[in-house]
Amino acid sequence: MMKFFRKKIAIVALSIPTLFMASCTDEEAAQIIDTIVSIFASMLGYDPETENWEDTDEELNDGDVTSNAVSWEKYCPPVGNQGQYGTCVAWATSYGLKTTMNMIDGTWSTSNKNSASYQCSPVDLWHTMRSNYSSEVSSGCGGSSFDPAFKAMQTKGVATLSEVSFTNQKMTCDGKTGKGKSSNKINAYRTVAYSADMSTDGKAYGMTVSNIKAHLEKGPLVIGARLGEKFMSWNSSAVIKSDTRDYQGQHAYHAMMLVGFDDDKQAFRIQNSWGKNDWGDNGMIWVDYNFFVKQFCFGIWGASNSGSSSAASSILRKSSAENISVKVISDTELNMDGDRSVKYTITNNGATSFNTKDYSIIYLLFQARNLSKKQILFNNEKNMVLEPGQSIMVEKKYNIPASAVAGNYYTALIADPYNEMADKNFDDNFSYVTGKNLASFYVTGGRLFNNSNGTSIVSSIIDKEHLNAYSNSEVQNSLIRMKKAK
Repeated sequence: MMKFFRKKIAIVALSIPTLFMASCTDEEAAQIIDTIVSIFASMLGYDPETENWEDTDEELNDGDVTSNAVSWEKYCPPVGNQGQYGTCVAWATSYGLKTTMNMIDGTWSTSNKNSASYQCSPVDLWHTMRSNYSSEVSSGCGGSSFDPAFKAMQTKGVATLSEVSFTNQKMTCDGKTGKGKSSNKINAYRTVAYSADMSTDGKAYGMTVSNIKAHLEKGPLVIGARLGEKFMSWNSSAVIKSDTRDYQGQHAYHAMMLVGFDDDKQAFRIQNSWGKNDWGDNGMIWVDYNFFVKQFCFGIWGASNSGSSSAASSILRKSSAENISVKVISDTELNMDGDRSVKYTITNNGATSFNTKDYSIIYLLFQARNLSKKQILFNNEKNMVLEPGQSIMVEKKYNIPASAVAGNYYTALIADPYNEMADKNFDDNFSYVTGKNLASFYVTGGRLFNNSNGTSIVSSIIDKEHLNAYSNSEVQNSLIRMKKAK
């Protein structure tokens, strides 16, 4: 643990017996410990009150896990030390995750990972997210959540430690602006899981060992955790399987990087930002699977440098002469009962003829920030042979299911949604309907409302509202998993 924190806790521990013998009851002594620990715990730097829990990824199936052990440690920068400042989110996301992703994808060489020129600066991200997303972080220097950190790396990028160094000086919150770095951005980020107590409906999402392991096979993650006394004083390579207290409900919230798992140990591997000399297994720790998902961890996030989120891999396209494309022309409401009509074209852009009945073409409704909440509005049943270059117009009536929970949605017309025909051009298989300027629609009571006074038809979606859209690959992978689950 960071030296300042450990020394203070040690002083408290030594002082309490004297206080107790002089004037305190057991209950009063416990209250003193809780008060002091709470004060120091606030320096950890994670604020769950400001977190956005809507942006969730698909929960993967057990069968998606193919390894007994995974480790990304060889790509990680050396264990850092955040000092006595509440900057754990910036350390976990920039110095930890972004640096490691750059090493994994070859943007930076692992031979340089000990150099400040090849390490992302938590100081720069700290100031960038506060100057650009001040309404989404705690006031003063009281900590932050993951959403503004990822948004800052997505829109502004993050400088290196050689450009914005960490010298253990005062981390001011006086309006200083981060440098950012346009050549060092992330492309996408996604919430992988969260615990029931962080959910609006009181249900855990994706917080299973299999789901977390499946995501870890694709890359490192960052986590939000509740720390107890055992964790704070941990100094061992053994697996931590439980903790002693929860500070009477006042958790010490902390952000760290999740870098692997090992079935032999039945544990996840975590890199912390409290230095490597005073805490843990040289600054790392093994956390038991069961303890991790049931008590320790309350949120998990993933990100990627390019393409889709690390939470979903791309579909590998096979060689094929067939090439179908679809495009929505219009989508209009017919009445106040939610009945609608969509017009779209099907075009043969390939070198051979095909029958449209051989291609699945679906119209999908999915929540803007929660792909798991999706429904297929209809399947195309047109039976017609299309010659190369030929196109047909189709009109289809449908309605918004009353079961669609209220929220922001997009619709998408998708050809070959399950990759059964191996269409050679993947990009023109998607046609999204959005509001003006790519805004989402709002669905409630079985009706779809356009709050933007206009629509846009696009072949790939860039979510201007939330800066975190689903890629075509993620949408298709989600549909494939849904079909396999049936």
